[in-house]
Amino acid sequence: MGHFYFEKGLVVKRLGQFLEYSSRCGDELYFENPETGKRETIEESSFWEEQQTGRLAVLTAFSSPKALLLPEEPEPTIDVTLADIPEKHQDEVIRRHDYISRLKAAGITKGQKQLIREEAEKIAKEIDDPRGVPSESTLRRWWRLFEKNSYNVFALVNKNARKSPAKRLDGESEKYLQDNIEEVYLQPTRPGGASAYRQYKDTLERENSLRQLNGEQLLTLVSERTYLNRIKLLPKEEVLVARLGREAARHTLKMIKGHLPADFPLDCAELDHTPMNLYVIDDRALLPLGRPWLTAIKDRRTGMLLGFFISFHQTGLRSIFGAIKHSLLSHNRAYEIWPELENPWPAHGCAVKYVSDRGADFLSKRCKAAILSLGSGYEHCERRTPWLKASIERFFLTLEQTFFEMLPGRTFSCLKERGDYDPAKDAVIRVSTLAFLLHKWAVDHHNVFPNKRTQEIPLLVWKELVGVAPPPYPASIDALDIILGERHTGCLSHEGIRFQWLNYADDTLAEMMKQLGRDTRVDYVVSSENLGQIHVQNPRTKEYILVPCTRPDYAQGLSLHQHKCLRKEAGVRLKAVTAVDTLRETRLMINDRIREEIANKENIPKARLAKLAEINSNAILNGESRTILTPFAGQQLSRQTPLEIKQATAPITDIPIFAWGI
Repeated sequence: MGHFYFEKGLVVKRLGQFLEYSSRCGDELYFENPETGKRETIEESSFWEEQQTGRLAVLTAFSSPKALLLPEEPEPTIDVTLADIPEKHQDEVIRRHDYISRLKAAGITKGQKQLIREEAEKIAKEIDDPRGVPSESTLRRWWRLFEKNSYNVFALVNKNARKSPAKRLDGESEKYLQDNIEEVYLQPTRPGGASAYRQYKDTLERENSLRQLNGEQLLTLVSERTYLNRIKLLPKEEVLVARLGREAARHTLKMIKGHLPADFPLDCAELDHTPMNLYVIDDRALLPLGRPWLTAIKDRRTGMLLGFFISFHQTGLRSIFGAIKHSLLSHNRAYEIWPELENPWPAHGCAVKYVSDRGADFLSKRCKAAILSLGSGYEHCERRTPWLKASIERFFLTLEQTFFEMLPGRTFSCLKERGDYDPAKDAVIRVSTLAFLLHKWAVDHHNVFPNKRTQEIPLLVWKELVGVAPPPYPASIDALDIILGERHTGCLSHEGIRFQWLNYADDTLAEMMKQLGRDTRVDYVVSSENLGQIHVQNPRTKEYILVPCTRPDYAQGLSLHQHKCLRKEAGVRLKAVTAVDTLRETRLMINDRIREEIANKENIPKARLAKLAEINSNAILNGESRTILTPFAGQQLSRQTPLEIKQATAPITDIPIFAWGI
């Protein structure tokens, strides 16, 4: 590090102008502008403050009564510490400094040559100099350099310490080498360095043969080591983009620049889908249903799990809205169903912003509109950037490492890891048991387990910060159903409103038609979970009214997915008069077919039946017992004798003790 003194010759740059130090009086420093001759006074305290903030810079300049030579441009800070130079050169600097400092301590000056020679021999013995005693002229040269540079230790650094290796290759040969690396090595086929060098050598020999015939200068062949060193000097991003692709290069060279911002609870909620690495069985049929999907929402600041949704639908709006609804409402219902839950779960409410990936379901207009209607915002990460929602990604990894690995029926991320293990044969966890276990794990393990990095306990952080910034909660459950519902437009008629061959009408809707008139177009919202009623908006008052279906024996409790499956299975053109009756007959026929399938093919996965039965975690919390035996709520299995299935004798909470505290 260089030094300066308040003396003649000190030059600084302040506010864009050069100033030369002239004198001082007490705490006042006097500088003079060499161009205008104007004198300026700077308080010493202001001088140090401006230097530390960068508004004033001390320059390396030559000043004399006749001339002032300023640097053409600011000098780059090359030497900051001796650790920046090779170790052998560090040892040499220390050696030279030892000789100079000991000579000065002995009271010897640069002009006393004989004394320098005699003292140098003593110093060499004291420091046990492995290189022997330096000559008197060498010591005096070191000494002069040291004093000339204001006793800056970097003046003693050997010039070879910063010398770059000389390039012995001529320009044309170097260009041929670089072109060959680009054409051969920087390819998506990813050839090895040795094979690329062999091709370089062969092509260069052919090129030199042609040049020799034409009497041209021959190209220089480099060794394999030099060839590989040239590859190492290439920018790593350029190499990765050419050989692996831009996405792989970005993922490899990414740098985490601090943690993503979130100051208070629900400032930012991250949500994502993942298939659960666990085979589950039906609650009543006890047959394997396959792997369910999990949609989870996690608070970024506190690390608290806000809500989740388990179903057999592979992602989609139904899963997103199911998880959001679970995260908005209080979790008291879970404690009523499962008194085994010990710790509180206070985390719920509307987030300021929901962060997700760029899946088609998250990018859909309906998803964006629903989130905005909640009074929240949304943010979509760039493609293939999971680190931008690291909290939820880490949650899935923690779930895999502390939850699934102890459960029977666990699958693995790939077939190679699974080996000969068949999770379908070992599957014993029922869907309702899985819902309980996940609640138990979230409440009594995840939310109360200290974060490995910060050692913060999510539940305690939530309780502390929620008093500072209370989260917003939904005021109306009906409004929530409207926001998360599927919006349509229809015409008022003598049948009321028709949707998917179902009619909706009552006295309130009839009064609306009397005011608005027949064939008036109105907006209405359909719940994908229950077609038993819809919400119709009055175009004048903008208020919503609840209108039931005219055939509740068919529509009540029926989901939109089930209704579409029935229409597809009917396979005939429905008539307005008999449409619902035809669909009811189709439902009974499907029940009979399911009965035969379960009786004859007990070992096949029933994932499609689980989708049809709308088996999910929210239904379990609502106290609904859904099973593939009766996929349509409120209906008998068939008109024949019901299939007898041996019921499980153990309650859903009769489970083993796991490492995470159940």
